[in-house]
Amino acid sequence: MPKDGNLTKEKILDAAEALVLDHGYGATSIDLILEKTGITKGAFFYHFKSKAEMAQMLVERYVKRDDELLFSLTEKAEKLSRDPLQQILIFLGLLIEIFDNLEEPPGCVVASFVYQFEEFNVDTKSLVTNGFDEWHRVLDEKFQIALDKYPIKLEVAPSTLVDMLLAVFEGGLIVARMVSDPKIMVKQLTQFKNYVELLFDQI
Repeated sequence: MPKDGNLTKEKILDAAEALVLDHGYGATSIDLILEKTGITKGAFFYHFKSKAEMAQMLVERYVKRDDELLFSLTEKAEKLSRDPLQQILIFLGLLIEIFDNLEEPPGCVVASFVYQFEEFNVDTKSLVTNGFDEWHRVLDEKFQIALDKYPIKLEVAPSTLVDMLLAVFEGGLIVARMVSDPKIMVKQLTQFKNYVELLFDQI
């Protein structure tokens, strides 16, 4: 492999991600990717056996970034507080801060793929579900510890709270991109944080 092989591969994935977010997976052809990157078809197939393999690597890269964000924010929250509820609220505050500093609304590769899920193989689908499972694994535990320590106003399962957060997160990304307003994410995540505070009688 040439020394710049990884750079070319990342260039292809960057271009494919931008096109998928703008046009959807189905409308993102290899020819469009080639046009955007300026590389040859031979170079594309040197790195990817097919469009489907490229899609799998695209999802894998996106889920990895998502997991890195999860671990980074939970680690910061744990350093700032030993209290389980405060760790959750700090985590949400840090997440809100990230989106508050964005000038352009980000997109979600997973959301772009979900309506064409039948086109992907089992491995690609597993990457998506495993990504969500990882957020559940980490945050379910955080919420359970907080629920064990603090009384709440309504009965709720930790997994339901995490589902709600993921729904707000993924839905917010879609709406923010649709209306070209990154602050949608800030508003929606703030509402979820407010709900958690009200649930635990912290307001």
